[in-house]
Amino acid sequence: AEAGSNWKSGTFENDLKRAKKLIEVAAKSGADAVKFQTYRPETVYVKNPGKSSYLKKSGINENVYEIFKKYSMPYRMLPHLSKHCTKNKILFMSTPFSINDAKEINKFTNIHKVASFEINHTQLLEFLAKTKKPIILSTGASTYDEINFALRILKKNKSGEIFLLHTISKYPAPPDSLNLKAIIDLKKKYNLTVGLSDHSTDPILAPLISIGIGAKIIEKHFTLNKNLKGPDHKFALNPTELVQMISSIRIAEKM
Repeated sequence: AEAGSNWKSGTFENDLKRAKKLIEVAAKSGADAVKFQTYRPETVYVKNPGKSSYLKKSGINENVYEIFKKYSMPYRMLPHLSKHCTKNKILFMSTPFSINDAKEINKFTNIHKVASFEINHTQLLEFLAKTKKPIILSTGASTYDEINFALRILKKNKSGEIFLLHTISKYPAPPDSLNLKAIIDLKKKYNLTVGLSDHSTDPILAPLISIGIGAKIIEKHFTLNKNLKGPDHKFALNPTELVQMISSIRIAEKM
């Protein structure tokens, strides 16, 4: 269950309260893990990148750097979230976007996630591989050459088990963009466990089709309320839809 930036509320106390609520919702829905994102704006964007047309549709019309600054999670929040995950019996995860982010996250998680746009971030891949923990690698907007590049680095540095996620890096992703047959191709080509990071808005269709063709991991954004202000709420599942998705996945798995 991908919380993304949907924990952001206002003050640190309110942010923490919402993040904990997201953890509780994910745990009650039956998700195996809940994932956040940990980054500093200065390591993901230049200071004058302009504005985002897709975020404008969500009512956000700021400079992209300022958006990332606003939604960057303070490192001091991580131990609170990790502890709350333990209390709610769900795995805590957070995606790092720099080595410093990874160092902070590594204290609290047993499995690492690499975002699509970090697939060629050599130093980050090397660091994560050396933790010897399992790594889930998203492949949005990547060519096979780029996936090969990342896998070579991880294997050279003797990483833990590697998982690949087929990803369409569009938010939301229209149904005709999903290209789910790529899951079959990735499995054949790399002989690794493959899954789907799904940015479509339907809670059921893409996850179940993916399971039918061999996906073992499903990642999907969720929110407490789609009408909350922020970049990730509109295309995320609400709590009822998250329950629908996960219960359907469990039945599909048995079938």
